[in-house]
Amino acid sequence: MTKTAPASPSYKSAVLIIVVTLALLLGVGLLFYEKHAEITVAVPVRFEHIPHGLMAVRNAPVLEARLKGPSRVLKGLKDSQLSYRIDLSTATPGRLFIKISHEMIKLPRRVSILEIHPSSFTLPIEKRIEKMVPIIPDLRKDPAPGWTVCSVVAIPSMARLIGPTSALEKISAVRTTPIDVGGLTETIKKKVALNLNHDPYIQASGNSLIEVEIVVKEEIVEKWLDIGIQATGGNNNRYKITPDRIEILLRGPINTLKKLAQGNGVQVYVELEGLKPGTYVRRAVIKPPLNTTLVKAKPEVFTVRVFE
Repeated sequence: MTKTAPASPSYKSAVLIIVVTLALLLGVGLLFYEKHAEITVAVPVRFEHIPHGLMAVRNAPVLEARLKGPSRVLKGLKDSQLSYRIDLSTATPGRLFIKISHEMIKLPRRVSILEIHPSSFTLPIEKRIEKMVPIIPDLRKDPAPGWTVCSVVAIPSMARLIGPTSALEKISAVRTTPIDVGGLTETIKKKVALNLNHDPYIQASGNSLIEVEIVVKEEIVEKWLDIGIQATGGNNNRYKITPDRIEILLRGPINTLKKLAQGNGVQVYVELEGLKPGTYVRRAVIKPPLNTTLVKAKPEVFTVRVFE
């Protein structure tokens, strides 16, 4: 029977060294190995150095970039501020074609761009002009019943607008933001802004607030009232007035005339002072409220009989 010779010490040492070396290499490899992944991040576009007198008539787009690289590095990129800068110093009026270049986006080492969307876009460039237009206060709702808006004044009355030629050519006036006058019964002044929400490329030059004065007055109307005739100064003598009623036409605020029609707010009487028994022809004394005006009365004269 053949016996196996025991391994020599030098052989065992060599094997041990190999095992340890492999373990070290494996450990170092695991230490420096980084898992790769892919993410999509937003890259805002910034326009720079546009010539004076020109403007870009389009909002700067936001690019979507698909990136590949070590997971740890990509995770840090999610909250970073990447940007794509476009130099417009040589731009002229017209439509400028922009081709997106991967090299223009600065990324950490070992991170690469797989795809960018959009890969290109068209940027309209227009002349920047100024234009003076009237300001129109935008009133909403109605004053209180019986009241009407008789005057609206904007200070200043004109606005200087700045924007692209194509937009300003279509504008003949500019409105303010809405002003609520619902239930109004007195003159007010309000400071409001111009309403430029219809075009994001148009701006107002100067003070952004406009003072608007809204003057309201009661609506003036005419109304017939039927009133009974009274007498004064008759010295307790019996009397008879024919006819015993009068119709008067008053002009004044509508709410005042409504109240007069519901009550006895107008003084109408015949003066009997100094009249002896007999028959007389007299005119009635009519005293309407101070804020109204007598337009007409019928009849104009009355027969007055004073008895013993």
